[in-house]
Amino acid sequence: MSESVPTAAQGAPMNFRLLGVIAFIIGAAAVLMTRLLSLIAPLMISTGMPSAYSLISGMGVFANALSLILGIAALVLGLIVLLRRGAPKGFAAAGAALGGAEILNALIGFGQAAFYSFL
Repeated sequence: MSESVPTAAQGAPMNFRLLGVIAFIIGAAAVLMTRLLSLIAPLMISTGMPSAYSLISGMGVFANALSLILGIAALVLGLIVLLRRGAPKGFAAAGAALGGAEILNALIGFGQAAFYSFL
């Protein structure tokens, strides 16, 4: 009646379901970050502030940089789970897709912020 006990050399198994959920949450947070900026920018322009464009540019660079970092993290974590055999892939696929789309969106956002800075 000897049971197999994992040794310290084997290490603890990674919870890939949790990793997939984390990838999804990070990807959703990245999308939310840029969507909030796209809602705030027209409101700032409509106020008629003379410095609205430079403020939008600064916020855009910050939001897009943070969104790019979060998008890369979501994509990497999602791909780690997707490449693991036998791991649940639903949240991981959604997280990788959101992360990949947000990377592209952040790069476009950098171009938009550069455009606003020249106005």
